[in-house]
Amino acid sequence: MPALVTAAERDVTDANFARPRDVFMAGAGAVISLNPHKGVGTVSRGIPLFFYQKDKLSLYGPMMNYSLLKQARWEVRGIARMRFEGYEEHDSRYLRGMDDRDWTLELGGSLSRIMGEARIMADVSADVLNEHKGHEVRLSYNYDFRRVANIRGLLVTPSAGVTYRSRNLNDYYYGVRSNEAMPGRPEYHAGDSIGLLTALRLNYRLDEKWSAMAMASVQWLGSEITDSPIVEKHYMASFLLGIMYRF
Repeated sequence: MPALVTAAERDVTDANFARPRDVFMAGAGAVISLNPHKGVGTVSRGIPLFFYQKDKLSLYGPMMNYSLLKQARWEVRGIARMRFEGYEEHDSRYLRGMDDRDWTLELGGSLSRIMGEARIMADVSADVLNEHKGHEVRLSYNYDFRRVANIRGLLVTPSAGVTYRSRNLNDYYYGVRSNEAMPGRPEYHAGDSIGLLTALRLNYRLDEKWSAMAMASVQWLGSEITDSPIVEKHYMASFLLGIMYRF
């Protein structure tokens, strides 16, 4: 669910339940993912949710960040995240004969600036497990709307951004190798690309212990990805509903 992961990790330390500094929350949710690969379609599943923050460290599902330097409006963080953008051969008849594309761990860093209720963030991450052997650079902007419609405890955060994906990253997940080519699926090597990110997150504090959340995230893909013979959508999207309890 890469689109959802993108939105969640960008905003997690800004959520209303991320204060005060020491927090542990756990719960459950349901996620719907729309995969761009041909024939894969929509995947729905239940997932556990957790959030942990202590001092400079934050953990949220498959994402982690650590504050390295923080001033009044600027912050530098180290980041780690899992990329679940792959597939298995049996996921679709259009992928039969393809080698599986695996998840991986990425490490990197981010620089952000707070401007009132808004935040601008730039981050870069690279594969450290030698799977796609590439990297991604993102620039995003989000704004917190608090007490929307005079509802106390409600935080609404829309966000938008742009992403640069390297050739190796794109080719691993969306390319077709020479030994995978067949009639109707020619060999294809994807180049680097630029895409757009959009997301909307809602957090609602039910009481001192319980919080509910919802998130929709869409990543619009560049032509180097959408021109692939194994891709049928110009976007990938994720939707999440969940509830968490603060211990």
